[in-house]
Amino acid sequence: MALDIGGTWTRVAAGGAVLARFPTDPGYERQLARVAAAVPAGAEPLGVSFGGRVTPDGAVRVALNLRAYEGRPLAADLATALGRPVRVAHDATCGLLGEATAGALRGFDRCGYLTLSTGVGAAVRLGGTFLTTEAGHQLLAGNDEPCDCGQTGCLQTLTGGGALSRRLGRSLESVDDASFWQRYSESLAFGIANFALAAGLEAVALGGAIALRRAELWPSLRAALARILTYQRVALLPAALGESAPLAGAAALPGLPEGAVLH
Repeated sequence: MALDIGGTWTRVAAGGAVLARFPTDPGYERQLARVAAAVPAGAEPLGVSFGGRVTPDGAVRVALNLRAYEGRPLAADLATALGRPVRVAHDATCGLLGEATAGALRGFDRCGYLTLSTGVGAAVRLGGTFLTTEAGHQLLAGNDEPCDCGQTGCLQTLTGGGALSRRLGRSLESVDDASFWQRYSESLAFGIANFALAAGLEAVALGGAIALRRAELWPSLRAALARILTYQRVALLPAALGESAPLAGAAALPGLPEGAVLH
């Protein structure tokens, strides 16, 4: 059983099939009630992919798109509401876990996952350890855009759907300007290069709506990455599980040994 609580949508899945999908409520108690109504009764463990950083016991540390959730014991509250064991991890970590076990990153021991949607999430696999990173908040020289996190110059301000939509005054889905997407590719390529170099990654999979719904982004992105990343090569791959990667990873989460996920 798997649950994906993102900044925009929440999904419930079992056996690989999505059972429910609804807008994520910014109110914490209202969201708990909606989840409790959507998750079928049962005792099997629930893995949860969450759009924010959590502590090892599943409390919410940082959730830039769901501020009312911060400091709340999400795993414990869900376990009480649903009457089953619950394990929570960052959505990027779950996306990485899904792709590493059943998707594009199978066979890579040093690999990473970036999700490009409302924000920019990132996670790394080093052997049997999966860890959340803050690659979306790496600082890029020459970028003077303020980020929701409080910094100025984060990668997320140039590649995150929420930040760009607010600045443009419209959704990214409506932007067809080739020059805009060329600039986007250049910014993202620097972010991916830094991400890969910092952890010595062999491969990086890109997930999230922005990466997966814009096929025209990939040629310019790969060209930009090949031009700037000459010290080491990294395979750049679309997430094979698509937008289901976090759900697949959440479903696998309860079976991981303790300590396999560093939050």
